[in-house]
Amino acid sequence: MGATLKSAWVLAGLLLTGQAIAAIDPTAPPGSQAGKGGAQPRAELAWVRVNGKQSVAWYGGTTVRLGETVEGGRVVAIREDGIVIAGPAGRRKVYLLDPAVRIRPSKNKH
Repeated sequence: MGATLKSAWVLAGLLLTGQAIAAIDPTAPPGSQAGKGGAQPRAELAWVRVNGKQSVAWYGGTTVRLGETVEGGRVVAIREDGIVIAGPAGRRKVYLLDPAVRIRPSKNKH
């Protein structure tokens, strides 16, 4: 009976581990699954395609275009480094990368 009980515990552990692994989405942007079950994480900007009035971005898990409404504001600009959302609280820039990691172009002209 001891071996059967031990086998049952091992099987239960494998099933629980499998469920935990299945809950992870390997295609999700980094950090997008942090805080599941807790506070709602802020939407992230995954990519942009700049093409004039046909510009599009992937924000908060869906595509957004100029003029569309997101998070109570309107997308007023799609640029190479991010998007701008205008709302009642003012304008908010959402960058592709964390501002601490972004590289700013040099003003030096060689």
